[in-house]
Amino acid sequence: MMEMKKVVLFGAGDGGLRVSYSLIGDFEVIAFVDNDSNKQGETLLGKPVLSPEKLSEIDYDFIIIANIHGDCIYEQLTMDLGVKASKIIDYYNNQIFDSRLAVLRQVADEIYYNNISGNVAELGVFQGEFAKYINKTFPDRKLFLFDTFSGFDERDIVVEKTKGFSNSQTGEFINSDIEIILKKMTVKENCIFKKGYFPESAIGIEEKFVFVSIDVDLYMPILEGLKYFYPRLEVGGYIFVHDYNSTRFFGAKQAVREFCLENGARFVPISDLCGSAVIVK
Repeated sequence: MMEMKKVVLFGAGDGGLRVSYSLIGDFEVIAFVDNDSNKQGETLLGKPVLSPEKLSEIDYDFIIIANIHGDCIYEQLTMDLGVKASKIIDYYNNQIFDSRLAVLRQVADEIYYNNISGNVAELGVFQGEFAKYINKTFPDRKLFLFDTFSGFDERDIVVEKTKGFSNSQTGEFINSDIEIILKKMTVKENCIFKKGYFPESAIGIEEKFVFVSIDVDLYMPILEGLKYFYPRLEVGGYIFVHDYNSTRFFGAKQAVREFCLENGARFVPISDLCGSAVIVK
Protein backbone atom coordinates (compact mmCIF):
# COMPACT_ATOMS: atom_id res chain seq x y z
CA MET A 1 0.00 0.00 0.00
CA MET A 2 1.37 3.41 -1.02
CA GLU A 3 2.15 5.72 1.88
CA MET A 4 -0.02 8.83 1.87
CA LYS A 5 1.66 12.16 1.25
CA LYS A 6 1.14 14.72 3.98
CA VAL A 7 0.20 18.15 2.65
CA VAL A 8 -0.37 21.58 4.14
CA LEU A 9 -2.77 23.93 2.35
CA PHE A 10 -1.74 27.59 2.34
CA GLY A 11 -5.07 29.38 2.36
CA ALA A 12 -7.82 28.71 4.90
CA GLY A 13 -10.59 30.16 2.77
CA ASP A 14 -12.57 29.32 -0.34
CA GLY A 15 -9.45 28.27 -2.24
CA GLY A 16 -8.42 25.93 0.55
CA LEU A 17 -11.84 24.32 0.57
CA ARG A 18 -11.76 23.80 -3.19
CA VAL A 19 -8.30 22.24 -3.17
CA SER A 20 -9.17 20.02 -0.21
CA TYR A 21 -12.22 18.62 -1.98
CA SER A 22 -10.24 18.15 -5.22
CA LEU A 23 -7.31 16.16 -3.81
CA ILE A 24 -7.03 12.50 -4.79
CA GLY A 25 -6.79 9.85 -2.10
CA ASP A 26 -3.00 9.68 -2.05
CA PHE A 27 -2.77 12.98 -0.17
CA GLU A 28 -3.71 13.74 3.42
CA VAL A 29 -4.32 17.32 4.52
CA ILE A 30 -2.73 17.70 7.93
CA ALA A 31 -3.16 21.45 8.40
CA PHE A 32 -4.03 24.79 6.84
CA VAL A 33 -1.80 27.85 6.95
CA ASP A 34 -3.03 31.42 6.58
CA ASN A 35 -1.64 34.93 6.99
CA ASP A 36 -4.92 36.11 8.51
CA SER A 37 -4.41 36.17 12.28
CA ASN A 38 -8.17 35.97 12.78
CA LYS A 39 -8.16 32.47 11.27
CA GLN A 40 -5.09 31.20 13.10
CA GLY A 41 -5.98 28.94 16.01
CA GLU A 42 -9.29 27.97 14.42
CA THR A 43 -10.05 24.77 12.50
CA LEU A 44 -11.21 24.15 8.93
CA LEU A 45 -12.60 20.76 7.91
CA GLY A 46 -11.38 19.49 11.26
CA LYS A 47 -7.77 20.56 10.63
CA PRO A 48 -5.87 23.28 12.52
CA VAL A 49 -5.24 26.66 10.92
CA LEU A 50 -1.68 27.75 11.67
CA SER A 51 0.45 30.81 11.14
CA PRO A 52 3.10 30.49 8.39
CA GLU A 53 5.83 30.58 11.03
CA LYS A 54 4.54 27.26 12.41
CA LEU A 55 5.54 25.43 9.21
CA SER A 56 9.01 24.81 10.64
CA GLU A 57 7.44 22.84 13.49
CA ILE A 58 5.46 20.29 11.47
CA ASP A 59 6.39 17.40 9.18
CA TYR A 60 4.93 17.55 5.68
CA ASP A 61 5.70 16.41 2.15
CA PHE A 62 4.19 19.30 0.19
CA ILE A 63 2.67 22.73 0.64
CA ILE A 64 -0.14 23.48 -1.79
CA ILE A 65 -0.79 27.18 -2.36
CA ALA A 66 -4.58 27.37 -2.35
CA ASN A 67 -4.81 31.09 -2.95
CA ILE A 68 -5.18 33.16 -6.12
CA HIS A 69 -2.27 35.36 -5.00
CA GLY A 70 0.15 32.49 -5.52
CA ASP A 71 3.14 34.55 -6.64
CA CYS A 72 3.23 36.53 -3.39
CA ILE A 73 2.77 33.41 -1.27
CA TYR A 74 5.45 31.54 -3.21
CA GLU A 75 7.89 34.37 -2.51
CA GLN A 76 6.91 34.39 1.16
CA LEU A 77 7.48 30.64 1.44
CA THR A 78 10.82 30.53 -0.36
CA MET A 79 12.36 33.87 0.62
CA ASP A 80 10.99 34.51 4.10
CA LEU A 81 10.35 31.01 5.43
CA GLY A 82 13.05 29.01 3.66
CA VAL A 83 10.76 26.39 2.17
CA LYS A 84 12.31 24.41 -0.69
CA ALA A 85 10.71 25.08 -4.08
CA SER A 86 10.45 21.31 -4.68
CA LYS A 87 7.94 21.10 -1.83
CA ILE A 88 5.61 23.81 -3.19
CA ILE A 89 2.63 23.23 -5.51
CA ASP A 90 0.79 26.35 -6.72
CA TYR A 91 -2.75 25.23 -7.52
CA TYR A 92 -3.93 28.39 -9.26
CA ASN A 93 -0.73 29.35 -11.08
CA ASN A 94 -1.35 29.50 -14.85
CA GLN A 95 -4.67 27.71 -14.38
CA ILE A 96 -6.70 27.99 -17.60
CA PHE A 97 -9.57 25.74 -16.55
CA ASP A 98 -12.68 26.83 -14.68
CA SER A 99 -15.22 24.42 -13.21
CA ARG A 100 -18.16 26.82 -13.25
CA LEU A 101 -17.53 27.75 -16.88
CA ALA A 102 -17.28 24.07 -17.82
CA VAL A 103 -20.64 23.33 -16.20
CA LEU A 104 -22.18 26.39 -17.89
CA ARG A 105 -21.14 25.01 -21.28
CA GLN A 106 -22.39 21.53 -20.43
CA VAL A 107 -25.84 22.69 -19.31
CA ALA A 108 -26.04 24.87 -22.42
CA ASP A 109 -25.46 21.74 -24.50
CA GLU A 110 -28.40 20.10 -22.73
CA ILE A 111 -30.61 23.14 -23.19
CA TYR A 112 -29.95 23.32 -26.92
CA TYR A 113 -30.20 19.54 -27.38
CA ASN A 114 -33.64 19.57 -25.75
CA ASN A 115 -34.75 22.69 -27.66
CA ILE A 116 -35.76 24.52 -24.48
CA SER A 117 -36.90 28.08 -25.05
CA GLY A 118 -36.32 31.00 -22.74
CA ASN A 119 -33.86 33.80 -22.17
CA VAL A 120 -30.91 34.06 -19.78
CA ALA A 121 -30.05 36.35 -16.90
CA GLU A 122 -27.49 37.21 -14.28
CA LEU A 123 -28.29 38.74 -10.92
CA GLY A 124 -25.06 40.22 -9.58
CA VAL A 125 -22.96 41.23 -12.56
CA PHE A 126 -20.12 43.22 -10.95
CA GLN A 127 -17.54 43.56 -13.76
CA GLY A 128 -19.15 41.13 -16.18
CA GLU A 129 -16.52 38.39 -16.06
CA PHE A 130 -19.07 35.55 -15.93
CA ALA A 131 -21.77 37.44 -17.83
CA LYS A 132 -19.53 37.60 -20.90
CA TYR A 133 -19.47 33.81 -21.01
CA ILE A 134 -23.24 33.58 -20.61
CA ASN A 135 -23.60 36.00 -23.51
CA LYS A 136 -21.19 34.02 -25.69
CA THR A 137 -22.64 30.63 -24.74
CA PHE A 138 -26.24 31.70 -25.50
CA PRO A 139 -25.77 33.95 -28.57
CA ASP A 140 -29.42 33.66 -29.62
CA ARG A 141 -30.95 34.62 -26.25
CA LYS A 142 -31.59 37.95 -24.58
CA LEU A 143 -29.35 38.44 -21.56
CA PHE A 144 -30.87 40.40 -18.66
CA LEU A 145 -28.20 41.84 -16.36
CA PHE A 146 -29.43 42.86 -12.90
CA ASP A 147 -27.24 44.77 -10.47
CA THR A 148 -27.27 47.85 -8.29
CA PHE A 149 -23.99 48.79 -10.04
CA SER A 150 -23.24 50.62 -6.79
CA GLY A 151 -22.21 47.76 -4.52
CA PHE A 152 -24.00 46.14 -1.60
CA ASP A 153 -27.24 47.80 -0.50
CA GLU A 154 -27.67 48.91 3.11
CA ARG A 155 -30.93 46.96 3.44
CA ASP A 156 -29.18 43.68 2.72
CA ILE A 157 -26.23 44.52 4.97
CA VAL A 158 -28.60 45.03 7.91
CA VAL A 159 -29.86 41.46 7.43
CA GLU A 160 -26.30 40.12 7.14
CA LYS A 161 -25.28 41.68 10.43
CA THR A 162 -28.50 40.82 12.25
CA LYS A 163 -28.24 37.15 11.29
CA GLY A 164 -24.45 37.00 11.59
CA PHE A 165 -23.96 35.83 8.00
CA SER A 166 -20.96 37.98 7.04
CA ASN A 167 -18.91 41.07 7.83
CA SER A 168 -19.90 42.75 4.55
CA GLN A 169 -20.15 46.50 4.27
CA THR A 170 -22.47 48.80 2.34
CA GLY A 171 -20.96 49.72 -1.02
CA GLU A 172 -18.60 46.77 -1.37
CA PHE A 173 -18.08 45.79 -5.04
CA ILE A 174 -18.89 49.33 -6.14
CA ASN A 175 -16.30 49.18 -8.93
CA SER A 176 -18.81 48.27 -11.64
CA ASP A 177 -19.39 50.18 -14.88
CA ILE A 178 -22.01 49.30 -17.50
CA GLU A 179 -20.02 50.67 -20.44
CA ILE A 180 -16.94 48.63 -19.51
CA ILE A 181 -19.07 45.51 -19.03
CA LEU A 182 -20.74 45.94 -22.40
CA LYS A 183 -17.36 46.07 -24.15
CA LYS A 184 -16.69 42.53 -22.91
CA MET A 185 -19.80 41.10 -24.56
CA THR A 186 -19.70 39.13 -27.80
CA VAL A 187 -23.34 39.79 -28.76
CA LYS A 188 -23.86 43.27 -27.36
CA GLU A 189 -27.33 43.76 -28.84
CA ASN A 190 -28.67 40.93 -26.66
CA CYS A 191 -27.70 42.65 -23.40
CA ILE A 192 -30.39 44.37 -21.34
CA PHE A 193 -29.08 46.14 -18.24
CA LYS A 194 -31.45 46.52 -15.29
CA LYS A 195 -29.93 48.86 -12.72
CA GLY A 196 -31.38 49.08 -9.24
CA TYR A 197 -32.39 47.15 -6.15
CA PHE A 198 -33.72 43.68 -6.90
CA PRO A 199 -36.53 42.59 -7.31
CA GLU A 200 -37.78 46.15 -7.83
CA SER A 201 -35.52 46.36 -10.88
CA ALA A 202 -37.39 43.45 -12.46
CA ILE A 203 -40.83 45.09 -12.39
CA GLY A 204 -42.47 44.97 -15.82
CA ILE A 205 -40.35 42.14 -17.22
CA GLU A 206 -42.49 39.39 -18.73
CA GLU A 207 -39.98 36.69 -19.60
CA LYS A 208 -39.33 33.00 -19.10
CA PHE A 209 -35.77 31.93 -18.45
CA VAL A 210 -33.70 28.88 -19.27
CA PHE A 211 -30.50 29.82 -17.46
CA VAL A 212 -29.86 32.19 -14.56
CA SER A 213 -26.69 33.01 -12.65
CA ILE A 214 -27.15 34.44 -9.15
CA ASP A 215 -23.93 35.92 -7.77
CA VAL A 216 -24.90 38.52 -5.19
CA ASP A 217 -23.10 36.98 -2.19
CA LEU A 218 -25.65 37.97 0.44
CA TYR A 219 -28.56 36.07 1.97
CA MET A 220 -31.47 38.37 1.17
CA PRO A 221 -30.80 39.12 -2.52
CA ILE A 222 -30.02 35.44 -3.17
CA LEU A 223 -33.30 34.40 -1.57
CA GLU A 224 -35.22 37.08 -3.49
CA GLY A 225 -33.48 36.02 -6.69
CA LEU A 226 -34.57 32.41 -6.22
CA LYS A 227 -38.12 33.46 -5.39
CA TYR A 228 -38.27 35.52 -8.57
CA PHE A 229 -36.48 33.33 -11.09
CA TYR A 230 -37.45 29.78 -10.10
CA PRO A 231 -41.17 30.20 -10.94
CA ARG A 232 -40.13 31.80 -14.25
CA LEU A 233 -37.64 29.05 -15.09
CA GLU A 234 -38.55 26.70 -17.93
CA VAL A 235 -38.65 22.99 -17.13
CA GLY A 236 -35.16 21.74 -17.91
CA GLY A 237 -33.65 25.13 -17.09
CA TYR A 238 -30.85 25.84 -14.62
CA ILE A 239 -29.98 28.32 -11.89
CA PHE A 240 -26.40 28.72 -10.68
CA VAL A 241 -25.97 30.23 -7.21
CA HIS A 242 -22.39 31.28 -6.53
CA ASP A 243 -20.74 31.32 -3.07
CA TYR A 244 -22.72 28.31 -1.80
CA ASN A 245 -19.57 27.01 -0.09
CA SER A 246 -18.05 30.41 0.62
CA THR A 247 -16.07 30.74 3.84
CA ARG A 248 -17.12 34.40 4.06
CA PHE A 249 -20.73 34.62 2.85
CA PHE A 250 -22.54 32.05 5.00
CA GLY A 251 -25.95 33.41 4.06
CA ALA A 252 -25.59 32.06 0.53
CA LYS A 253 -25.85 28.45 1.68
CA GLN A 254 -28.67 29.31 4.07
CA ALA A 255 -30.69 30.98 1.30
CA VAL A 256 -30.30 28.05 -1.10
CA ARG A 257 -31.14 25.41 1.49
CA GLU A 258 -34.07 27.38 2.83
CA PHE A 259 -35.57 28.03 -0.60
CA CYS A 260 -35.10 24.49 -1.88
CA LEU A 261 -36.57 22.96 1.27
CA GLU A 262 -39.66 25.16 1.10
CA ASN A 263 -40.18 24.70 -2.65
CA GLY A 264 -39.16 21.10 -3.23
CA ALA A 265 -36.29 22.14 -5.48
CA ARG A 266 -33.14 20.06 -5.82
CA PHE A 267 -29.56 21.20 -6.24
CA VAL A 268 -26.03 19.86 -6.51
CA PRO A 269 -22.86 21.69 -5.35
CA ILE A 270 -19.92 22.03 -7.74
CA SER A 271 -16.31 22.65 -6.81
CA ASP A 272 -15.55 25.99 -8.40
CA LEU A 273 -13.88 28.76 -6.40
CA CYS A 274 -16.27 29.69 -3.55
CA GLY A 275 -18.52 26.80 -4.57
CA SER A 276 -21.72 27.07 -6.59
CA ALA A 277 -25.05 25.32 -6.19
CA VAL A 278 -26.74 24.21 -9.41
CA ILE A 279 -30.53 24.00 -9.37
CA VAL A 280 -32.33 22.24 -12.23
CA LYS A 281 -36.08 22.43 -12.72
